[in-house]
Amino acid sequence: MLIKRKRVVITGMGQLSSIASDVPEFKQALKNKICGIQPSEKYLRWFKDANASEVRHPIELPGLNQEQIASMDNAALWAYKVGHEALESARLDDPALREQTSLIIGVSSAGTEAFIPLFENQPNDFSLKKAIVCGCFSSCSAIVSSLLGLKGGFELLATACTASTNAMGIAFDQIQNNKNHTALVIGTEPIYLPTFAGFYALQAMKTTPTSPFSGSPGMSIGEGAGALLLEEYEHAIARGATIYGEMVAYATSGDAYHETAPDPRAEGAVQVMNTALANAHLTPADIDYINAHGTGTEANDRCETLAMKKVFPQIAEIPVSSTKSYIGHNIGAAGIIELIACFVTLADGQILPTLNFGAPRINCDLNYVPNDFQPGDVKLFMKNNYAFGGNNCCVIASPKAGIAPETAYKPRRVVISGRGMVTSQGHDLATVMERLWQDSAPQNLLPLTLDDETRQQFEDMMDNLNENSEIQSFLFERYGTDEEWRKKLHSRTWQHQISGLEPRKYLRRFDPRKADAVSTYALLALTQSMKEAERKIKRDGHQLGLVLGMSRGPQKRVERYLNSLYPDPNNVRTSEFPGSLMNAISTFCSIAEGIKGYNTTLATGINAGLGALTYGYELIRQGIQPEAIVGGADESMSLFSTYLQALHRQLMMTDSPDNYQLYSAEHNGYFSGEGAGMLFIEDYERAQARGVPILAEIVGYGKANGTGYFEIDNTAENTQAMARAIRQALEEARVSPAAVSLICGSSIGTRSDNQTEIDAVREVFTHHARTIPFVNYNAWFGAVESSMGILNAIVVSEMMHRGEILPIPHTKSFCATDINFVTERQPLEVELALVLGSTEGGNHYAILLRKWV
Repeated sequence: MLIKRKRVVITGMGQLSSIASDVPEFKQALKNKICGIQPSEKYLRWFKDANASEVRHPIELPGLNQEQIASMDNAALWAYKVGHEALESARLDDPALREQTSLIIGVSSAGTEAFIPLFENQPNDFSLKKAIVCGCFSSCSAIVSSLLGLKGGFELLATACTASTNAMGIAFDQIQNNKNHTALVIGTEPIYLPTFAGFYALQAMKTTPTSPFSGSPGMSIGEGAGALLLEEYEHAIARGATIYGEMVAYATSGDAYHETAPDPRAEGAVQVMNTALANAHLTPADIDYINAHGTGTEANDRCETLAMKKVFPQIAEIPVSSTKSYIGHNIGAAGIIELIACFVTLADGQILPTLNFGAPRINCDLNYVPNDFQPGDVKLFMKNNYAFGGNNCCVIASPKAGIAPETAYKPRRVVISGRGMVTSQGHDLATVMERLWQDSAPQNLLPLTLDDETRQQFEDMMDNLNENSEIQSFLFERYGTDEEWRKKLHSRTWQHQISGLEPRKYLRRFDPRKADAVSTYALLALTQSMKEAERKIKRDGHQLGLVLGMSRGPQKRVERYLNSLYPDPNNVRTSEFPGSLMNAISTFCSIAEGIKGYNTTLATGINAGLGALTYGYELIRQGIQPEAIVGGADESMSLFSTYLQALHRQLMMTDSPDNYQLYSAEHNGYFSGEGAGMLFIEDYERAQARGVPILAEIVGYGKANGTGYFEIDNTAENTQAMARAIRQALEEARVSPAAVSLICGSSIGTRSDNQTEIDAVREVFTHHARTIPFVNYNAWFGAVESSMGILNAIVVSEMMHRGEILPIPHTKSFCATDINFVTERQPLEVELALVLGSTEGGNHYAILLRKWV
């Protein structure tokens, strides 16, 4: 049975850049050919001839007071600003409609601003309040969804320069699954010192405004934000919305070539354009204009031109231009701002020029629309963006709705055929499962105690807070008294760590010079999943996608890179810059194994791996990609990060090795952990044709978020969001609550996490909650942030196979008597299992797995 693919139109837009503060101003600035690239106000004091496209004009933030503004970073504030504008222009004021709207944000450098004073050796400017509110990478999505009242689930994309373009693709796919009629997509990117210093050190910057495809090469970095409200066409028509254009199709790919340099053969760029055309049932002859990535660097402009020549036989007749000549390279926000520029100018029959154009460079011999607008009736156009690590993204769109042919897809059954895990309990799946079924005591649980220097940092921080009554009240209202904090600083916590790992024992190709801990864990789990799925790549890497969920990413690489900024950012470690990006882990894995299909990195925080699973599921369900590896990876946190995390999570780490007791009647705290969990998922018919064993089927999922991020106690809000996610999963699977034979939570053990899961299960399952077994195995591995839900799903799939369920480890007395917590090993044929997970920002996932018979 074929399902007609839903048309996705643009009904709202918001914009912020160096040349305009809203969409109408942006349109006028584009028509006036204003270039916003100037000598930098922020960075000339450090970098000679520093140019940038900086936001210098006042920014209106309707609805926010000064206290709120002071507690947030620009990444969140700008995202809120453009998101608010997009919703206003779409006239999406009805709270009920907003509650069904999802949020997808693309960003490269998030969670950084609060710590910039420390990098710049200005500790007196450090704000602990800002660090708590927006000091983690994923906080931007939680902040914006709470401020705008969006409850349809959120994700944060972190694929560097393709982040916002990729975010549009995820929103496009979400609208196809009937869970969201509307999705707000945002790209936001302030220029921070680490980003500027990295590009400057790579000698990629030009001392004058960039001139893509011409003159001397070099990029100009930019900052800004953009937002688009994507909406299902019939829904938009029914509510009388203004339609600004249509998103017709998209695709992503991975070069699997190099950490920074594009593939000189341009194979990934060619692949992504051809895939987008195929998804839209279009031919190259249907494209009337291409808005290029066009960074202005020698390598990008040459390879991008080559790729267009390979895809478009008639390329000489197609106008091509780069919007970066106006506003520089907006990194994570580049794609969405550039797409807005296309919509507002192409609607008037005007094709954007490439400003600053001089003598074309060698091998750059296309119609780049030099310096002046070119008239043209563009029906369909292509928007391309490329990123470090070989992340490629292509969107096909139209300034008018209904131009492209309708398409359809055959829904696929999505099955799990491979698993991989690396944990403190073992470095491969078989070892970990053996330990669990032997009921051995957890190993590699190590004590951590703050050293004197780190403890003094916290002491000084608390002393400074005592001088600010507002911040003191903010902290103590949430975390207790000053005496309690100081006592905790002198105690110790515990952490599950991986030890004795020998990567070469497991990996065919392994370069320790380029491998950090988190990338190694990810690659080990990934290759295990491929081995169990009996999948070897033989020049068909484009068939396999990779979707990773990150919480903190390559922390140690980030720390080394940031430390090199001081005292002179001109001497920053260039080798560490690309490796400090969130998508560096997927880059490392893709290059190692030759994975060239859809390639995406989510950075939604705790349980981001479950977000990766839902996206991979959609890719396969809709026939976009036949197979994908999904999951997450984490490395151990530093001591300072560990205690900051405890502060952010509104609890203290436990100080006893016996105290990690999930759902305990006596709250004791939790342990952090490190490791990775991966699932190989594919189209059932493909798995059947390959003759591989099927481990389980994914039959439905749900996703929803609360909007109480700023509340002291948001448990009730999160409970309702979790309940919505569970109901969505049940509805998609077409089963009743009574059909579920096992519930697996992923709470890390905080009071709020425990209560959210328990109350949501009570609400949805009513009296059945007393009989359905309830489990959670985080106490075995520690809180492995991004992948805890995936690790639990792997254990669940193993219990389906063995016909036996394991108890929740360690907990002596439970906090609820009306929930069927499993306290001892027992035989059970698990036919249908529900896996739950939440992020620290209030995003909630529910995944239904069915035993394969």
